[in-house]
Amino acid sequence: MKKLPIGESTFSELIKPNVLYVDKTEYIYNLIKPGRGRYFFSRPRRFGKSLTCSTLKAIFSGDRELFKNLWIGRSDYHFKNYPIISFDFSQISYKTPEVLERGLHETVDDHARRYSIDLEKQGLSEKFAELILKLGQTHGPVVIIVDEYDKPIVNLIDTLDLAERSRTELRNFYGTLKGADVDANMHFLFITGVSKFSKVALFSDLNNLDDLTNDERAAALVGYTDQEVDHYLTEHIHAFADKRQEPYEQTRQILKAWYNGYRFTSQDTTVYNPFSLHNCLTKKQLSNYWFSSGTPNFLMKFIQKNPFIAADIETIEGSFFAESNLESFSPDVYYQNYRTLLLQTGYLTFASGYDAGRRGYKVAYPNEEVRYSITEQIMQFVGGITPEQFGEFGDRFRKALAVDDLYLFCKHLQDFIKLVPHNIRVNREKFYQQIFFMICVLFGRRPATEVATEEGFMDLLLEGTHNTFVVEFKRNSTAEIALEQIEAKRYWEPYNILKTKKIILAGITFNETTHGIEVVCKTKEL
Repeated sequence: MKKLPIGESTFSELIKPNVLYVDKTEYIYNLIKPGRGRYFFSRPRRFGKSLTCSTLKAIFSGDRELFKNLWIGRSDYHFKNYPIISFDFSQISYKTPEVLERGLHETVDDHARRYSIDLEKQGLSEKFAELILKLGQTHGPVVIIVDEYDKPIVNLIDTLDLAERSRTELRNFYGTLKGADVDANMHFLFITGVSKFSKVALFSDLNNLDDLTNDERAAALVGYTDQEVDHYLTEHIHAFADKRQEPYEQTRQILKAWYNGYRFTSQDTTVYNPFSLHNCLTKKQLSNYWFSSGTPNFLMKFIQKNPFIAADIETIEGSFFAESNLESFSPDVYYQNYRTLLLQTGYLTFASGYDAGRRGYKVAYPNEEVRYSITEQIMQFVGGITPEQFGEFGDRFRKALAVDDLYLFCKHLQDFIKLVPHNIRVNREKFYQQIFFMICVLFGRRPATEVATEEGFMDLLLEGTHNTFVVEFKRNSTAEIALEQIEAKRYWEPYNILKTKKIILAGITFNETTHGIEVVCKTKEL
């Protein structure tokens, strides 16, 4: 089996015979084949943006031999050596705007020395423009690759003054690229980042910059599709299944639930996080690898100061997200616009295609890794619930679900809600429905919610081991009233026609008492 790369983003290292490289060169070909291109591409961290930049640099260096076993190497692409200017902001100092400016000066000077070009200009923007013009005139049209353009802003976001000054510095620097003479000497421009910040010149002044972030052409440019997982990782999954002592298909579905689910466009394409998948298959253990590699403590601290946000995040699945939120993201609203932040950083993803009428998408957590981890983090940071307590309740919920004991499940739920601080609870039926749903998903079941029937929408359909539960929720009411609604609306009827399990009607209420929330469950077997 080939070694699975973890943390490696250099193309020349990944195409070695003993290392796995998932071939993405057909997607790249479709971007570069037309000729002159100007692209911006945003994805969460550890998804493969830097590897894409490295692959582009190798392609534009003209070495066809490197690609002889890949799709593009067998295509009609004519490998040509272009002069390349690259900026990797993980390697450029940016502690302050002044340090950032100095780092950019040094990078421009390094490129000039590499191509034996004498620069006369002193100002950063002027020097950058001079480099592009002279390089274009002496070596041909220039390729410019900028990786993690937003890192100097994001990493200073807790010091807003520094973040704003860094944004101004970058706006002036990138403004160089809008000049007609510069553009005439540029063959290809590729810029990556996590966040799409407004007012950084990229998205206002460069009106020919093609944003690939939610473009179908880049739906699977990074991350792994199901087809790629089946093609490249079968041996590794077999080894993991053997370790778990379970059938291959069962392990395959577990991996899909844990690490797939990221959707960046209106089409149905979803991708796996490569970092998590490689770690899991190498260590042969399910865990929250991606989440724990960059736990958003900054966000948790913000939630700690604004506890009402925790309730919103806990009930966010299936909510609507307006497309315009992506266009008005800036340092001064970085935390306030937390839904955009969660979406851009990978803690949420699109859960539906684009809704043209409402101009937006439904959003949800991408997979079990993120859903479990962010819930645990919120409970820990805001509610003071320790990982040990969370794990203990998880074990109780899991056992109750395994034996279809809905009464026991509700008893554990009542105890669990007591641990949730009152200041993050929302006195709405929807809040408790979402907590019920989240716990089912986290610990072994994925119920269907708001299920359409001839007479309306049932709240929840839970497929148990031996029973199908048709559930109606109420707040500050009685379980009998909830059951009466199920029977009156005949929500159960479609599932009784071709039933393979017993159908159980369940009315569940969340009632406020002097001792907290009381969870009452009453069932009726058809």
